[in-house]
Amino acid sequence: MTAFREAFPILYVDDVRRAIAFYESALGFETAYRWPAEGDATFAFLRLDPLGIAVSARASATDPQHDFELCIYTDDADSAAERLTENGADQLQAPQLEPWG
Repeated sequence: MTAFREAFPILYVDDVRRAIAFYESALGFETAYRWPAEGDATFAFLRLDPLGIAVSARASATDPQHDFELCIYTDDADSAAERLTENGADQLQAPQLEPWG
């Protein structure tokens, strides 16, 4: 059986800077990773141990209804995708290598 190592939601927002500020000041999250490292962030992973969430800039011109996705880390993406599909999940995009993993 494919092991899932970590999972976290990604929230797509109109203002990443404002979302980071809210989660840090209102809920006590800490920014564990942001991209780009300098300037206006378009993505940030926020941690409140043992949990984490990410906020990312919404691509409003291409997908205005894209508000949420679930990021799941695994050592075997193809097997994980097959397992999820066999259990009723709809595959919107096949697993593929990305610069971040």
